[in-house]
Amino acid sequence: MWKIVAVFCLYVQMTYGAVNELTDNDFYSYAAKKQVLLVNFYAPWCSDCANLNPHFEGAATTLGPRGADLAKVDCFGAGKGMCEMYSVKSWPQLKSFHFGTYNGDYTGPQTTDGIANYINTVENSAAPQVAPEQPAGNPYAGHLPGAAQPAAGLNKQPVATSLSCAKCKIEKPKGKINKGCTSALKKQCITSSKDKKSLSKAQMQYGEDDK
Repeated sequence: MWKIVAVFCLYVQMTYGAVNELTDNDFYSYAAKKQVLLVNFYAPWCSDCANLNPHFEGAATTLGPRGADLAKVDCFGAGKGMCEMYSVKSWPQLKSFHFGTYNGDYTGPQTTDGIANYINTVENSAAPQVAPEQPAGNPYAGHLPGAAQPAAGLNKQPVATSLSCAKCKIEKPKGKINKGCTSALKKQCITSSKDKKSLSKAQMQYGEDDK
């Protein structure tokens, strides 16, 4: 009997315990579908990140299917561009998103129960919603920062156009056009002094790809 229980627990852990690792290339498509998404921006060599990891993974297991509302981004790997966009300079940092829109920093307990309770509280208190439709001709309209208010446990920090400007920093496949980085989008990004530096680099790298 105990073997059956052990196998079942292992199955649950393997099914729900693994936190999705997002990259610069799939962050938006994943986040845009989530009413609430808590992202752990981490550094592989960071001791505090190593201490948080079992709690974050444990919360994913505790949440079951809702564990998909947790994700992580390697700031020194395939998610470096996203970390630069959100000015992540210390690790770990937990940031919340609402259908792809940055919604503030999580400042609650960094424990299994604390993280799981946060996700459950937000999901249970919020009215069911669907991801907003994106107008034709602007596939990233739904990712523009909105006026959503932070839920309990969040420290709201205004972000200008970093979500959209990140598209101009994402590395494109060789020989391909970065369709997400249009001339119009670049002009919008320039209006944000915070993004001028990163945008100028993108312009040098890609040029005026699509007008």
